[in-house]
Amino acid sequence: MRIKLPQRFLLSTLTGVACSSSPAIALAQTGWMACPVPTADAAHEIQRPSHLPPQAVYIEADSALFRSQGISTMSGNVHISQANKTLQADQASYEQPAGIITGSGEVSFSSDNMQVRSRELHYNLPQNTGEMLAAEYYLPQANGQGVSKRVVQESPNLTRLDDSTYTTCPVNQADWSLNASTIKLDHTQERGTARNATLKIRGLPILYLPYFSFPLTDARKSGFLWPTISTNERSGLQLSAPYYWNFAPNYDLTLTPTLLGRRGLQLGTEVRYLTEKHHGEVNYVLLPNDNASDKNNRYYFNVHNDTRLGATSSLQLKAEGVSDDQYFVDLGNSLEATSVVNLERRLEYRTASDNWSFSSLLQDYQVLDGGIAPHAKLPQLLLRYHPPRKGNGLNLDAETEYTQFSGSTTETNGTRWDFVTRASKPFVTESAYIKPSLTLRHTEYHLDDTDNTHISRSLPSASLDTGLFFERNIKQGRYIQTLEPRLFYTYTPYRDQSNIPVFDSSARSLSYNQLFAENRFTGKDRIGDANRLTASVSTRIQSPEDGRELFRASIGQMYHFDERKVTLPDEAPLQGNRSELILEAAGEINPRTRLSTTAYWDSKENTVNAGEVRINYKDDKKRLLNVGYAQRKDNFESVNLSFAVPVNQNWKAVGAWEHDLQNDRDLETVIGAEYESCCWKTRVASRNYLLPDNTTRDNAVFVEFELKGLGNFGSGTRDLLQNRVHGYE
Repeated sequence: MRIKLPQRFLLSTLTGVACSSSPAIALAQTGWMACPVPTADAAHEIQRPSHLPPQAVYIEADSALFRSQGISTMSGNVHISQANKTLQADQASYEQPAGIITGSGEVSFSSDNMQVRSRELHYNLPQNTGEMLAAEYYLPQANGQGVSKRVVQESPNLTRLDDSTYTTCPVNQADWSLNASTIKLDHTQERGTARNATLKIRGLPILYLPYFSFPLTDARKSGFLWPTISTNERSGLQLSAPYYWNFAPNYDLTLTPTLLGRRGLQLGTEVRYLTEKHHGEVNYVLLPNDNASDKNNRYYFNVHNDTRLGATSSLQLKAEGVSDDQYFVDLGNSLEATSVVNLERRLEYRTASDNWSFSSLLQDYQVLDGGIAPHAKLPQLLLRYHPPRKGNGLNLDAETEYTQFSGSTTETNGTRWDFVTRASKPFVTESAYIKPSLTLRHTEYHLDDTDNTHISRSLPSASLDTGLFFERNIKQGRYIQTLEPRLFYTYTPYRDQSNIPVFDSSARSLSYNQLFAENRFTGKDRIGDANRLTASVSTRIQSPEDGRELFRASIGQMYHFDERKVTLPDEAPLQGNRSELILEAAGEINPRTRLSTTAYWDSKENTVNAGEVRINYKDDKKRLLNVGYAQRKDNFESVNLSFAVPVNQNWKAVGAWEHDLQNDRDLETVIGAEYESCCWKTRVASRNYLLPDNTTRDNAVFVEFELKGLGNFGSGTRDLLQNRVHGYE
């Protein structure tokens, strides 16, 4: 079984290897405006008698002289049809028994592959060959059209166009076109090829192509992708010319040589595959000689493979790495890339049945910031057991994990075995629920190079989760409002865990969901002591017709009855008998505007310790506005804004801005513009962003052209704008 990979937009030049892109795919992916489609002549509306066999020749005309042998002549609104071919002409002749037709005057000819208007036609119906002079043609599959000095139907599936143009724009408004001495349309291979072609934008020649291939459908074919171009201060001008090999519908390879103006020549390789049992991709980028640094043979690799071993078993490989710590700082094009601090390598096996699941993990990291490397897990074995629910509603489950932590040169290495079992029993009615739960955890450590090589810990935890559910109709039943009070109590006794190393535990950030968690730490190396109660209430407003949530608000707080003593190394115990009051709200201000906010209120100091507000606006005119504000007391304060505004039918302004209010500095600024017609688009964006050293800034410029039916020429400007402007399409 072979499965097709995702579609690529392709270009072939110079080498003569055919390539592909798809108008249908382009329309779906980028939301093209609709170009006008040439309409059929009124004569084409003549109804061919339904009882005629497909190969029968049907003729209508105002006047005619028919002969059983030799040449018959017709004039005035001539209509000739056979099977999928139709001719309309002012004058025409038909030769028997050869089946040759000629047409003159205003001639229109159509078949499954194309529609042609010309002043003269000669066509052999049995052989499906012929020629048309001074022609205008239209290709329904590709929505492509143009004019040609001569159209020659060399065989049923091969058409030649001499001294012709090709475009997916309206002929009388061809914003772009290919002008070629010869264009061949292979309807079987679903591709067109042009020789001695010139690509024109608004009539201005911009690129000469000795040989060029373009798609007639969405079939993927080998060849050059459109080159990409961009620039930034660290690498200078970047010019890439990717070449794509389509080995099979489920295998392909892309080689991307890139000239970095300040650094040298870089080669990227991408292999993708998709089979019934395996799918994944392999990426490798190599810069052999970096002229802008003292580092050579700089590389990046990324491997991702998923293998299905059976109905319930799978194997997953993910591995990423670079040659040196500064690779992303020097060669990355975004704030996210330059902020990467470690790269993961993992191999994981999973299997499961109805009542249990098992996984085995090998995991390691490459650290890029010179900090402490996380422990490697070589291996981690995890078994979960979920027996069927008892008839009395009792839920039981158990989990055991064995992990060997290694690879750290500064921290303790060793093994950890952890076992946890849980029991719970929910009691539920239509308006209330209560769910008691009991958890028992036992953990064993065997440590390397320490005085205390064996450590064990056993801890129980108990919790009680209760809630009520009320609802009422408002606005004469147009909406339903709910009120949902909830109490959550949990208790875990204190155990001194200061002698236990921290392999994978960290403190959880306080959030609304964390109010209902039993443990305030992640991982298994710290089990926080707890004797606390969470009280919260939520309300929602919903539409009963479609269940759409129009508004939601929640407020909650934790109350501690004992001091919290368990800590991470070098951290002081948490103080206070209650947490911050957490408020969350989200809803529609109107059908075009949505507001969401979160706030952490310190009721003792009467201050907001942290908060976030987001407003998203989008209307039917495709106007977008996103405004956000976030702050954490004595830590950071920032504001961000992004927008996309149509200036007129064709032009759109796009931008994004993020500002650090605490330090009065811009973190990132993106400003761009987009022009769109029914057959081409162009985007340009300028980006300025702060590098990880918090001092140096980089500037980058991105330009992209997207020609309907020919793919896009540029540098991923659309992806940049989609990532920075929420809702941008």
